[in-house]
Amino acid sequence: MRLGTALPADITFDLESNRCPNCRLRKLACFCESWPLIDSALKLDILVHEKELNKESNTALLIWKSLPNSRMFFWQRKLMASCTHDDAIDVDDINNKGSISEPLPVLLFPARFANRYQGQDSTSHPMLSLEQLKGRRLLLLDGSWQQVRKMYRQSKALQFLPCFELPISTDFPMEAFSLRRNQQEGGFCSAQAIALLHWHMAEKKQAKQMLKAFNQFGRHVAASRNNHAVKTELKHYERNNAKLLS
Repeated sequence: MRLGTALPADITFDLESNRCPNCRLRKLACFCESWPLIDSALKLDILVHEKELNKESNTALLIWKSLPNSRMFFWQRKLMASCTHDDAIDVDDINNKGSISEPLPVLLFPARFANRYQGQDSTSHPMLSLEQLKGRRLLLLDGSWQQVRKMYRQSKALQFLPCFELPISTDFPMEAFSLRRNQQEGGFCSAQAIALLHWHMAEKKQAKQMLKAFNQFGRHVAASRNNHAVKTELKHYERNNAKLLS
């Protein structure tokens, strides 16, 4: 099954004239000169929901721009059938394990949610350990929890992928502010999840770099929402995120 259309590296967004077509924020709070580049070997595919890309608070773009071995794909339920082989994540014959020449991608998705849709007796969604992730390409579903669950339900191929659930780490510096309200309690956004993944993989430098980038991006988002320059947000967020920025 083809899951989504590949996004070009030079993608631009058709937005209002006062917004940057590259980072989606208001031009006076543009983030384009601040895209980080993190030295990470992590191989990551990001499957982003169709309603997410134009949202200024979405962090999939931040991950994609930051990690050199990442790719981003656009999930659209109505257009899935028209995706070409070259422009999509192709996991055809996923039931026939003998026909797969490379290991299947590992889905970053809570197994407890996956099992609700497959039934308690399902064995098609095995839970992998951290050690088993070495060398594997990971797949991140990007969207709200409601959107991600919908993507999972409507993309049957996802339901046969091995799964890894990120455990919470008590020493993980999760002081970064929230970009959205009314999300699942105890949850975090995509950028925070990838930072936590690096943390568990003993790549704490990369984890802190991702969190710092997310923190900086959040300041720009806040400035864009309030229609003013970033410098007026800087002192407040640096004070509230001192541990994160150290």
